[in-house]
Amino acid sequence: MSRHFRIWTILVAVGLLTVVGCSRSPEAQKARYLERGDKYAAREQYREAILEYRNVLRLEPGNVRATSQLGLLHNQLGEYAQAFRFLLKAQELTPDDREVRLKLGGIYLLAGKPDEAREQAAAALAKEPNNVDALALLADTSTTPEQVDATIKRIEEALATVGDRAKPHLSLGVLYLKKKDPGRAERAFQEAVAREPKSVEAHSLLGTLYFGERKSEQAEREFKTAADLAPIGSPVRLKLVDFYLSAQRADDAKRVLTEMTQKAPDFLPAWRRLAQMQLQEGKYDESLNTLQALLKKNSSDLEGQFLRGRVQLAKNNTTEAIQDFQRVLKLEPRLAPAHYQLAVAQLQAGNVQQAKAELKEATSIAPNYAEAVLTLAQLNMRTGAVQPAIEDLERFVAGQPQSFSAYSLLGSAYLANGQAAKATETYRKLLALAPKDPRGPFLVGVGLQAQGKRAEAKNQYEAALGLAPAYLEPMQQLVAMAVGEKQSDAALARLTKQIALEPKSGGFQWLLGVVYIARRDLDRAEAALLKAIELEPTLVDAYLKLADIYTASQRYDQALTKLNDAVKVNPQSVPAQMTLGLVYQAKGDIPKAQQTFEKVLSLNPRFAPAANNLAALYSEHGGDQEKALELAQRAKEAAPDDPHISDTLGWILYKRGVYQRAANLLRESAAKLPDQPVIQYHHGVASLKVGDKEAARKALTAAVNSPASFAGKDEARKALVEIQ
Repeated sequence: MSRHFRIWTILVAVGLLTVVGCSRSPEAQKARYLERGDKYAAREQYREAILEYRNVLRLEPGNVRATSQLGLLHNQLGEYAQAFRFLLKAQELTPDDREVRLKLGGIYLLAGKPDEAREQAAAALAKEPNNVDALALLADTSTTPEQVDATIKRIEEALATVGDRAKPHLSLGVLYLKKKDPGRAERAFQEAVAREPKSVEAHSLLGTLYFGERKSEQAEREFKTAADLAPIGSPVRLKLVDFYLSAQRADDAKRVLTEMTQKAPDFLPAWRRLAQMQLQEGKYDESLNTLQALLKKNSSDLEGQFLRGRVQLAKNNTTEAIQDFQRVLKLEPRLAPAHYQLAVAQLQAGNVQQAKAELKEATSIAPNYAEAVLTLAQLNMRTGAVQPAIEDLERFVAGQPQSFSAYSLLGSAYLANGQAAKATETYRKLLALAPKDPRGPFLVGVGLQAQGKRAEAKNQYEAALGLAPAYLEPMQQLVAMAVGEKQSDAALARLTKQIALEPKSGGFQWLLGVVYIARRDLDRAEAALLKAIELEPTLVDAYLKLADIYTASQRYDQALTKLNDAVKVNPQSVPAQMTLGLVYQAKGDIPKAQQTFEKVLSLNPRFAPAANNLAALYSEHGGDQEKALELAQRAKEAAPDDPHISDTLGWILYKRGVYQRAANLLRESAAKLPDQPVIQYHHGVASLKVGDKEAARKALTAAVNSPASFAGKDEARKALVEIQ
């Protein structure tokens, strides 16, 4: 090889290395990412474009084009939280970019911040006074009559300079709707369609107008036209879905959504809406599958994770629901609905204090968030914190004076606080809010009855029945008052009269059965309850009353049949499952009783009666003794004043040799249940173990002298002999 050839080879190699080095420089890489991102965006491959623009920001965090494009593309995909972050940054980098400002204004408008949106419109118009998109945003943010009139005037003045554009006429239509002038709004929208027959927005707004006027045929035509003109992955097609859902055409809605997810798989709002439909239809597994597909495309999708948490909650997958809501809050700590749903999940798990904390956080972020305020008030009332509930509700109704639910709950809180007159006064506000709503007079009746004004209360209950003849609750109160006054014949006559008016009411037949039980006419009670089930097969209380009748006469198999029917009707019914367990226990079928109580605890982990009974069964029938102790302690924690639970826990501790604590618990139980011989026996032997012979003698004497037989009576006799 010649010297010249070697030199040439080296020079070529050096040249190649130089070219390669230049192509791998950050500037070259950035240019390539931008070029590829622009190509993907032009082809509407938004997800791929987003990846390229993100690569640009990895190399240059302040790149203007990549930042603004990411904001615009996330906005196009309906991912507004992510869009907002990038658009805000883009506005800082390029304050004069009108497209960025207007998209940012649109997100402010969606978030319920019209003032901030209006600022963006004003800034854009300051640079370009006749910008039609800015005028449209100005129209959308005009709320007062003065703003509406001023914006109409401004757009009309601009019409001569904007040519044949449809958008100014659309804005005028929107403003005329705000002035409650649908005729002029329709003409404006039709003018927009005439100027731009392929305007998606024009057909969509015209469809919205017709829908509001209940012109379903015209509305569907316009929504379909808009959907056909728009890209497959477009929010406009979701309006067609909304129309179908409002018209109760779920199959058509699902067909459109399925087409969107298949042909525009990157448009995540379609996946979310499909999952939401499946959740509402109770198709939880289908909904989870849809969300799995969505989150595979974007694992950090906030709305997808939030929706998955709601589905898990509906499936009673409480742990998974809690994890999903916590992930959402990690991404968006001030999302009030996520705090609320996390509170619901914590309640479902039996974590009352955590639930309260989440509800307080939700209401501090959004003081007018009705569901959170009302749930927190209910929880406070349930846990004895009535005054905080009253204060929260008083503050809420001051700002939301039209809230029927809040006044109803506030009245109940006053009642719980012993302020019956104030409760009645609060309930009377319901009469003004909704004069034809039967709940108003019913609740006024409740308040008056608590004040001892029985005659006035009866008049209000009758008024409620006059508004709604099938309303069960006021009839229950009238019957209970008559029975309490030893007038069961009058109660029966009044109820029979109402049944004649509403012969198909299962609730009234159930109440008739209750009256017959009070009269000890069990055959007629059974017939009425069977009739109640025939009329309303989902009336769980009727099954439970029948089971009580059958159990009292030791017809356990009939009781079990009815209770199993109740569980089929409502597998989540804790009362049905609990009663089923009690009947199995009474029948002596301990394995099935244990299994059923375990089911109750899976539905409500802090349901004290089930935890108590299951603890006793484990303790007395060779079960897991550690589990028995844990369950008894859980029951005591949930219901600290229940003497039966104190007896169960005390007896378990006694058998474990923890005598002093056992004696304390059993003394408490025996004092509250002096006529229960088995509890007196437990108290007696525990007292003996701690050296309190007098207490032991007294308790054991009561147990031995009882005519009832119980397990341990012979041991009680022996212990009593030893003391004497």
